[in-house]
Amino acid sequence: MDHGQHSPQHAGALKQWRLSLNVGLELTKPGIIVGNLASVFGGYLLAAGGRPVSLAHLLAALLGTALVIACGCVINNCVDRDIDRRMVRTCHRALAVRAVSLPSAFCYATVLGVIGFGLLWLGTTALACAMAAVGLIVYAGVYTCLMKRRSHWGTLVGSLSGAMPPVVGYCAVTGSFDATALMLIVVFCCWQMPHSHAITVMRHEDFRAAGLPTLTLRQARREINLYMVAFLISAAILGWVAAINVSYPLVVLGLGGYWFYLTLRPVRTTNAKVWARRIFSVSILLILALNLSLALNAVLPSPSALYHSSGVGENHQTQVRGGLSESVTTAFTDHLEETHG
Repeated sequence: MDHGQHSPQHAGALKQWRLSLNVGLELTKPGIIVGNLASVFGGYLLAAGGRPVSLAHLLAALLGTALVIACGCVINNCVDRDIDRRMVRTCHRALAVRAVSLPSAFCYATVLGVIGFGLLWLGTTALACAMAAVGLIVYAGVYTCLMKRRSHWGTLVGSLSGAMPPVVGYCAVTGSFDATALMLIVVFCCWQMPHSHAITVMRHEDFRAAGLPTLTLRQARREINLYMVAFLISAAILGWVAAINVSYPLVVLGLGGYWFYLTLRPVRTTNAKVWARRIFSVSILLILALNLSLALNAVLPSPSALYHSSGVGENHQTQVRGGLSESVTTAFTDHLEETHG
């Protein structure tokens, strides 16, 4: 048998398979998925608080949430295919160039959503599944279909869906919605607003060409400043409510403070895009550092733990030259077990 006769057909089939895979991957917006999975991971380990973690349970939370987010992104591509064609940033997308049919894309989104919700329902908790459903409904339904083209307030509504991933991770462990879960929503919503408005300033011409609502530079800057203040305040409250470890205030005060400083610098129309790009870039670094800090709650002590352990040492006068005595070390260990156990 002459295999050489079939090599062109085999090569063509392989090329078509790779093209389909690339299109399918592109429709899910992988960059958005990866960024949100960092938030799921942070919320999950924050809730675990040092307790042993089941790898299967963690993977169900991560993969289930990733597939639900992918479902929402494919639906977003379907609905926005017309405006995507009018923007330089998005005109190459698969549905915009008709590389895939609309029914096929909707079927693809349905499969992703069914598998994702199935993993969350069977592998984690019903509440985590419900929080993921809220995020999908808000993003694909309320934001994409109803508000994105009508009002700039759609950005605020859309920020709620962006705040769901850390809550899904948190509720996957706790199975309950408490003050920490609520503050996670507030913090991540407040973070997303300056992040999103910076994109609006960076892509102002694109948004206008697509007929999307836009803000003037003055309006965008005012809203960015307001939401940044709200972010810093809510982040401080979250740290207090959840007794987050010592790295957390360093991230909030350090990177968060620098982020706020950038918004207060003078800006003109001529350098607005440069200003917005810096705000956008720092926002990415900040949210990654924030998620890492949440995840480190399992291994680092909270500021209150350090404070109380120091007080115990002074009260019992057991500190000796060269280090802490055994009684202080024991008290410190017991306190950490009580706080994080």
